[in-house]
Amino acid sequence: MEQSATGRKSKHILQAVWNWFLVDKVFLVAFIIAIIAVVFGGFTTRFFDYKVVVTVFGLMLVIAGFRSTGLLRYLGESLVKRSKTTRQLVRFTTMLTFFLAIFFTNDLTILTILPLYLAITKEIKNRKSVYIGAAMIVPACHTGSSLLPQGNPHNLYLYSFYQNAAHHGGHVLTNLEFFKGTGLLWLAGLILLNVACQFIDNEPLVIETKVDKFNKLETSIFVILMIIMAASVFGYINFYLAAAIVAVVVLIYRPQLFKGVDYHLLLTFVCFFIIVGNIANIHALTDFISRTFVGPQAAFLGTVITSQVISNIAAPILISPFTPHAVSVVLGADIGGIGTMVASMATLIAYKVIRMQARGETSGFVKYFMIINASFLGILVVFGLIIVSFFG
Repeated sequence: MEQSATGRKSKHILQAVWNWFLVDKVFLVAFIIAIIAVVFGGFTTRFFDYKVVVTVFGLMLVIAGFRSTGLLRYLGESLVKRSKTTRQLVRFTTMLTFFLAIFFTNDLTILTILPLYLAITKEIKNRKSVYIGAAMIVPACHTGSSLLPQGNPHNLYLYSFYQNAAHHGGHVLTNLEFFKGTGLLWLAGLILLNVACQFIDNEPLVIETKVDKFNKLETSIFVILMIIMAASVFGYINFYLAAAIVAVVVLIYRPQLFKGVDYHLLLTFVCFFIIVGNIANIHALTDFISRTFVGPQAAFLGTVITSQVISNIAAPILISPFTPHAVSVVLGADIGGIGTMVASMATLIAYKVIRMQARGETSGFVKYFMIINASFLGILVVFGLIIVSFFG
């Protein structure tokens, strides 16, 4: 009997571990490729970026803290309550998404805004406008989060990577160069989203929404922690110290937030660092990649296209060591997250939220999701090419 109980417990543990690996397909594929790379090419830490892993960990704790305060939901509900027409509702939702993504990353913003939007639009009869509004949340997240290095994980990685000229054979990326590129993309996204909102039907709308309060004390604490993490990104505070301060405060104040950290994403970074380290030893492949991404336009388009297949986290990690065109890769990853379902984690999250909360209407949402995202991708690629031609 005791052996049987032990066997069941072991089986349960193995099943839990197996499920943990299966839940994130991007991580699973990266893990398998990394294992193959180590077996056949050895283990190297040449391309490990500890600052990215440590900083993303600290930011995840802070962002999880903001979610627990109720601030984001409060902002969303406040704007919804002011909406008098369908167009206003979509515009308010899109703009809130766009500006929140600057500070809270695209993943958290989608997890907060999209469920709220789906809940309050259930009774709206004009489903086409509802579908379009939901679809626009994705490009709003990607263009909004593109502005700052800490806006999303791939921006943070590329900002850190291109600070070291030895990594890529080019000059050090300056703050001015970074913000010239991302600032222009951010502005283009702002204009494009507002123009797109004009095509939403301007029907009268009455929505009864209760605005819940948020915890002001907790919000103040996490604002301070966010400032500390932002300072570490720009080199004003040691990133180990900043992450340690955040971890200690969270451990004392809200230890349950450690469960909200996306450990799959952190390990995905580690796996890709290992993979790139081995690819760098295959001279025929590195020569081919270097020749392919020789110009700023080619580096930009290559990152966009690759992101559509392997996500905008994997693509820049694989491409960045072989091209000095930092701005091109940054914008390629930011724009490349828009498009296919696998182009970014945020896009996958949006699809999962829709499947869970809009059962019976998934096909309608997906149809307009594909149309809107393909349209934004095409237009932003043109904008991106113009930007990198001058600043790439």
